[in-house]
Amino acid sequence: MNDDTRQQNTEKTPAIRRSVMDAIVKGRVTMRPRWHFILISALVAVGALFVLLSLFYMVSLSVFFLHDSGAWLIPSFGGRGWFSFLRSIPWLLVFLIVVFAVLLEVLVRRYAFVYRKSLLLSAAIIVVIIFLGGFLIAATPFHRQMAFYADHNELPPPLAFVYGASFRAPPPPDVYHGIILATTTGGFIIVDQNGAGTTTVRINDRTRLPDGVDFSVGTNVVVVGDRVGSSTVQAFGVRESDE
Repeated sequence: MNDDTRQQNTEKTPAIRRSVMDAIVKGRVTMRPRWHFILISALVAVGALFVLLSLFYMVSLSVFFLHDSGAWLIPSFGGRGWFSFLRSIPWLLVFLIVVFAVLLEVLVRRYAFVYRKSLLLSAAIIVVIIFLGGFLIAATPFHRQMAFYADHNELPPPLAFVYGASFRAPPPPDVYHGIILATTTGGFIIVDQNGAGTTTVRINDRTRLPDGVDFSVGTNVVVVGDRVGSSTVQAFGVRESDE
């Protein structure tokens, strides 16, 4: 800072002080007690924590839905698998995740450790934290147990509604997820997890098999294929599922 600039700032300081004091005397400035700012900060912190936990829950719930339908694994079948995967994403939850993430960014921007960083960097950090927490929760049996309770009408209405069909994306018609009931000469028969009954799966030399062809009774599998009869599917891809 040069001498001219320093002198200009020195000359402006008394004028600014007089303006502030004049505003206080005339009642245009209201002095608030310290507890007011502490209360506001506490409410913002509680709100930010609630939004963060909600984001963890929604991200983990989205991952659970994709695992539960078998869609999480089908991108390994290539372009067709990715297309079916995108159709299986619970977009309502994705929309809520985006809204809550923006709200969290707004809430935490008031803190020095966030507003001193660029908007892009702070947003990237928030996204990483959200998805890391969501995936960690999704790796636990929490949602599986909650879905079990919901299926047996043991959850109160709000939670039962969440685990129902409202937030889930309708499964693509070419995706089948079930347990192998019996093997056949050209494939196997699965019991569909969605309660639709049994489906006969045919495999040929064009079927994509990332996990090989060693399928046995009791194996949980995901199938992408085209229906060729009332209960028969020509498999485009088959792989084992961990669900």
